[in-house]
Amino acid sequence: MCLGAQARAQNEASRRQYAYEIERRERNWMQSLSIYNAQKVKYEEDVVNASLAQAAATTQQQQEMDIARGDMQLKYAELFRKQIEDSAYSKLAASGVTGRSAERRKVLDYAKTGRKMSELARASILNERELGKKAAADISKYQAFKDAAFAKVAFQPQQDVAPPQPVMRSVGAAAFMDALSIGSQVAGIVTASDRRLKENIKKIGESISGLGIYTFNYIGQATKYIGTMADEVLKVKPEAVIVRDGFMAVNYGLIDVNFEVA
Repeated sequence: MCLGAQARAQNEASRRQYAYEIERRERNWMQSLSIYNAQKVKYEEDVVNASLAQAAATTQQQQEMDIARGDMQLKYAELFRKQIEDSAYSKLAASGVTGRSAERRKVLDYAKTGRKMSELARASILNERELGKKAAADISKYQAFKDAAFAKVAFQPQQDVAPPQPVMRSVGAAAFMDALSIGSQVAGIVTASDRRLKENIKKIGESISGLGIYTFNYIGQATKYIGTMADEVLKVKPEAVIVRDGFMAVNYGLIDVNFEVA
């Protein structure tokens, strides 16, 4: 297969590969968006459910505190009833006993009732603290659940970077190199010398006619050569320059520089 045909085949393969990469990138992006949107819907549902659970925990705490306070008020009322009806002082007063001993008994009975009321109040405060801790733990748990759910949707996915455009080979240059290769095999003197076809160009001398002598390799090839540059030959010996498909070659048989492997 000639170089021009090879270049066309390689260009076509590069175009197909690029089109495939673009299509694959788009498919992956659409799939990522679909997954992200589903996660967002799930997140919104989770937030609503967690918020309802937090509200339920607060309501439960308030209900339990109201019940405990109601029980405490009943116990207070019972203490007052016993103080009035069943205490030692009330019995003395009912029997008509008065004086210092009755007053002393009254103080002792009220002190006893006061101690019991303080114990009830302390127990009520401790109970409300425990209920508050439990509710706070539940609320914190549901908040942590919401935070974890948010972390899954906090950052919208970004599309992958597009693959670079393929670097196409010059079909004309390849065909020209192929033609020169055939010509060189026949004549042994015509060689591609256009700077655009070369790389790693380094000047190592100069011929008697003033042409620069260089080392270089053709783009994409490892072999190094010694020769000249067609644009310089065009100025000194234009009849030694051949132009085909926009690139220049040199007939080394007409100049004082040899073309050889370095």
